[in-house]
Amino acid sequence: MLTSKQRAYLRGRANDYDTIFQVGKGGINENMLDQIDSALEARELIKLRTLENSDFFAREAADTIAEELGADVVSVVGSRFILYRESEKNKKFDLERLCEITEEKKPVKKQVKPGYKARAKAKAQGEKPKTFGFKKKK
Repeated sequence: MLTSKQRAYLRGRANDYDTIFQVGKGGINENMLDQIDSALEARELIKLRTLENSDFFAREAADTIAEELGADVVSVVGSRFILYRESEKNKKFDLERLCEITEEKKPVKKQVKPGYKARAKAKAQGEKPKTFGFKKKK
């Protein structure tokens, strides 16, 4: 069961997702459930929609699919709905921390342009001050 903060976070993340499944006049069958199950395992968060010629409304389809696959309904708006199920192998979201899981990267050392005092100190010691940027052509 998702909390309202988790649901809001997932709804925001799925905002720019494309719909990958459509529930049409064929309804919800075993083949479709198998495909949605594998998509949930791979992505954790998917967006679906119901077509006008479907026998289901979006809320009914979302509840039926979520119940069959053990997923959570994140939101239902119009004919579109979003499902979430935590993946066992491909975790993408950490809902306790409300963030995406990314591989740890080494921090990049940022070159800092020396300030006015550092340049003045270098000139006073007779050294050439460090400068960054474009060199003037002679």
